[in-house]
Amino acid sequence: MTTTTRRSAPTGDRSRSPVRLLARWGSRLPFPAGPALLGVVLVLGVLVRLHSPSELWLDESLSIEISRRPLPELFDALRQDGSPPLYYLLLHYWMAALGEGETATRALSTIFSVAALPVTWFAARRLGGTSTAWSATMLLAVTPFAVRYATETRMYALVQLLAALGLLCVLRALERPSMSRLLPVAVLSGALALTHYWSLFLLAAAGLLLLAMATRGPDRPAARRTLLALAAGGMLFLPWLPDFVFQVTRTGTPWAPVPSLNDLFLTVAAWAGGGGGTATILTLVMLSLTVLALAGHRVSTEGGGVRIGRPVHRRAAVLLAVTGGTLLLGIGAGIAVGAGFASRYSSVALVPGLLLATLGLQALPVRVRTGALVTIAITGLVGAMGMPFSDNRTQAGVTAARIAAALQPGDLVVYCPDQLGPAVSRRLPAATDQVAYPLLSPPELIDWVDYEERNNDADAPAVARQLDARTDGAVFVVWAPGYRTFGQQCEQLGDTLRQLRGERLTLTRRDPHYGERQQVDRYPGRPAAIAGTG
Repeated sequence: MTTTTRRSAPTGDRSRSPVRLLARWGSRLPFPAGPALLGVVLVLGVLVRLHSPSELWLDESLSIEISRRPLPELFDALRQDGSPPLYYLLLHYWMAALGEGETATRALSTIFSVAALPVTWFAARRLGGTSTAWSATMLLAVTPFAVRYATETRMYALVQLLAALGLLCVLRALERPSMSRLLPVAVLSGALALTHYWSLFLLAAAGLLLLAMATRGPDRPAARRTLLALAAGGMLFLPWLPDFVFQVTRTGTPWAPVPSLNDLFLTVAAWAGGGGGTATILTLVMLSLTVLALAGHRVSTEGGGVRIGRPVHRRAAVLLAVTGGTLLLGIGAGIAVGAGFASRYSSVALVPGLLLATLGLQALPVRVRTGALVTIAITGLVGAMGMPFSDNRTQAGVTAARIAAALQPGDLVVYCPDQLGPAVSRRLPAATDQVAYPLLSPPELIDWVDYEERNNDADAPAVARQLDARTDGAVFVVWAPGYRTFGQQCEQLGDTLRQLRGERLTLTRRDPHYGERQQVDRYPGRPAAIAGTG
């Protein structure tokens, strides 16, 4: 009986097209151009996902370099990289069809991100009806975090899409746990685990919630079957399990700081765009809506005020358990074992987090709700609109251009730390002699296996002497300070080369305009080599 009631509520909406539903919902807004304005916001949200002029930074360059390899080599590279394989396999075949250019490879993420919008619409409609569906879709469309990873050759847009699909399929399975509805839950749980390891925290949070539902309440039979389907997805992960165990024990994230509980708030701020006035406004709006979703109640049905108090809304509590549980488990695990954290890992919790905030709109009077939606649309778009015009992810293009203009036959390019190599090396002529500190290995990939221990054991002056002996030509050092596990080694490398080769010439300095920045110092070649070149 409960299932029938849930499914019958939106039946009338299903007979209408999304365009008509948008027009009908927009017509309720207290201004005449409501449908048109809502349509414009959604279109703009899609358009800002279509392009980024910024060149590929470290992680994107690694994605391409790993995915372009034949499958056996691809899996070997992933074993050293520390990532699961699904996204790289998809990118491998995508590049085989469309090429390895920046626009082509980023287009795959764009497709995933745009596809997440209608999926979110259907999931939100099951949670709160048509009004909630359009609000949630608009919020996802303008969220700067989602826009950023729609324009990166990384797996985070795919994670957001799979999480949205997973939420939708779990809701459907709880309504009627038939095999046709349980099977997608299993497939999607396995796909999530094979896309990013932080998905394991999402699956754990969802599993604990389903376990609680399976022991009490009216949905116990459906919850039990859905929980079994979620666990069955682990069968898809089993072939990758040996590589996962190796990566957990030998790779990790030595380049990132260990998280703290403060990262819970900073994650929401990252979803809103990170820093700046509009991001602060959007963060406060999202947190306020979360409170309203949990405990906000209208004083009267005709409008009026809102009171905060009991009872706590069950749907919001469920979404909070999934979103907050994922972040708490992930950050808590990082604190416990000393693993690094980056806000992009929270992609797995973005969609349920935005749905939670969207439910808070339902507690507001219509005019206040409209004001909140307009505020979200403006602040979100202002934060996201810079993406199609910003080139600030990496300085690699400038760095490579300066080196290429000064290169001579016999010159050597070295990257310190090695993390600067992938983004710059791919832009230099193929015949360029290039190595990465400290192993003097090819710079296209990073070997993260025992990374911290290897760097701690490195001897910068000894490596400098190896570089000096390797060539009579000039030595270009692409370097940056402040990278974890390297201490002052890159500075020591440069000081020793200066003693061996003479005064350096700085071709380019670190530009604070860029997120990933480099300095290039050129150490002169030996006189005989210079005379021979002339």
